Amino acid sequence: MDIVDFLNVSIHNTTTVELLEDLNQNGGIVVTPNVDHLVKIQSDRELLKAYYHSNYRVCDSKILQYISYFLGNPIKEKISGSDLFPAFYEYNKYNEDVKVFLLGAKEGVAQQALTNINQKVGREIIVAAHSPSFGFENNERECQEIIERINYSDATVLAVGVGAPKQEKWIAKYCSQLPKIKIFLAIGATIDFEAGNVARSPKVMSDMGLEWLYRLASEPTRLWKRYLVDSLPLFWLVGQQKLNNYKFSPYLQTQYLPLGEILQQAGLLSPQNIRQVLKIQQQQRNYRFGEILIQQGYLPAETINFFINDLPRLVQTDNKLRLGDYLNYAGLLQQEQINEILHQQSLTHRKFGEIITQKGWVKPKTLDWFVNLQNG
Repeated sequence: MDIVDFLNVSIHNTTTVELLEDLNQNGGIVVTPNVDHLVKIQSDRELLKAYYHSNYRVCDSKILQYISYFLGNPIKEKISGSDLFPAFYEYNKYNEDVKVFLLGAKEGVAQQALTNINQKVGREIIVAAHSPSFGFENNERECQEIIERINYSDATVLAVGVGAPKQEKWIAKYCSQLPKIKIFLAIGATIDFEAGNVARSPKVMSDMGLEWLYRLASEPTRLWKRYLVDSLPLFWLVGQQKLNNYKFSPYLQTQYLPLGEILQQAGLLSPQNIRQVLKIQQQQRNYRFGEILIQQGYLPAETINFFINDLPRLVQTDNKLRLGDYLNYAGLLQQEQINEILHQQSLTHRKFGEIITQKGWVKPKTLDWFVNLQNG
């Protein structure tokens, strides 16, 4: 899948059909970023970490889709949780391996959603449902009871609708304790919609990017601040990104991003490379991600060692290296190349990075990433 960078979140640029096919083949965690999520992520490091623990981050906002055109990298399709989930159960109507556990909504609502969905599908695709208590995420005993329920149900899919950022954090924290679950879906208010407990906005409003207005009119007391105050900083931040003034610092990347995401941010791996390595890793579970990169010849051992061992140490020191030294330590420039660039600099007074990219030794995206690293 292609990637669209929104501030410090990489959104997968895909369609519903492509996503469903990929999910059935590979499984994984799906989150659906919208304006509210992106604003929260700027200050909520736990949510940022949960986001990068996911496998699929798909656009849940027509507004973000419009912004993607402004940024010059259009998103193909808005895929909200409330659109994805019904598409998912219809797509898997005859797939007996897909058994869903619903977690979320108020008492009785999830059970009603179970009944409604199973009637629509014509089989018991929803095998169990549970409505947790308010604040359950802070009660470890209740969380463990929920995990027992899910594991006992034999479900292979967990759909969590307890609102953001709670649902994303809960999935990231407990997914390792749910070995039978192959697919995790963070679906927000979808359980309420499926139960008929809450009405969705008219399709025409959703298609125009005005679903937020419908929801605001429906629940003004709860939502006015989110939509009319809290979301406004996003537009300033997007403007900064357009002007190349927004930086997702390498320090934060090393804290929250998996190796593949960091290498992609640095322009050293493509999404296709990452998918291929993860596929190999499923077959060779004793091998680490970096080891497979070296084994497959995607990157040299020197580069992998830099990003795994040297980078976390370097970003925490106040002693900044020269750009050429960073690239040399990462195995991307040899000392002879650095000497040649410095010689040309003395003759032409051109910038170090300008000479590198002209010679084609380092890609512009990679150079920008290392300049950002150098600038802290």
